[in-house]
Amino acid sequence: MSELVAMFTERPYVVAFLVSFLVICLSERGWLRTGFWLASGTFLGWLVEFSSTRNGFPFGDYAYHESNFPDELFIAGIPLFASLSFAFLTYFGYSAACALLSPLERRGRDIARPDRRADGSIAVLALAALITTWADTVTDPVAHLGQYWFLGDLYRYHGAGVHFDVPLTNYGGWVFASLVIVFVNQRFDALLRARNVVARGFALPAQPLWAIGSLIGNLAFINGVAVYLLAGDRAPGEPIAGVLASGLAISVAIAAFAALMVRRALGRGKRTSPFVAEAF
Repeated sequence: MSELVAMFTERPYVVAFLVSFLVICLSERGWLRTGFWLASGTFLGWLVEFSSTRNGFPFGDYAYHESNFPDELFIAGIPLFASLSFAFLTYFGYSAACALLSPLERRGRDIARPDRRADGSIAVLALAALITTWADTVTDPVAHLGQYWFLGDLYRYHGAGVHFDVPLTNYGGWVFASLVIVFVNQRFDALLRARNVVARGFALPAQPLWAIGSLIGNLAFINGVAVYLLAGDRAPGEPIAGVLASGLAISVAIAAFAALMVRRALGRGKRTSPFVAEAF
């Protein structure tokens, strides 16, 4: 129990993103679907990391330094907070993809998404995996330097990677994990809809944009850590300037892509998106 409490007290940024996930997912999908996404995303995230730390699939060969974190909860060598991150990061990617591939409507100062037929589509599945992995290309080069900031010396890849010491297999792993987690939850949602189980959420202002805002907030946090490392010269010998330049460039590209897609979605109004097939 003390190890679980330690995660909440020593990882406030994880708690912040978890709370964001709960607010957004509950508002859009209700308690049942939110609980399933949290449980399935965490379990599947743990499973793929357990596999990678044993046989290298799907992220590549790496190991967590459990002995460096005696006060935190690890399950078979995998930190719980890392497994949790799969749930909320994939949901942010999924919710953003749903918004970007659906018609959006202006209602006074509000923005609404009245047509939700895209939610179970292959297009949303693919874009969700792309967005989640795209954001990870900013996150992991900084997380890899955790020994120099408050993340801590959490893990180490066995062998050098090509992207600031992060192997490309890591990003392939994120594509795979995101596809699996989103697909499982799309199927669960389809099962509930077939049984007429309605998603009872609640309204948020400009609701379709909250997940996009959370993604951008995560990128801002990670780039802020890179600025912290660079400004204090806290990681001598590490390519912090390159990591920061890459992170900022990718973040701007993601934000520009999201802005363009939101503009197109607003322009479509109540028309069905030409990019979205019916749910499979």
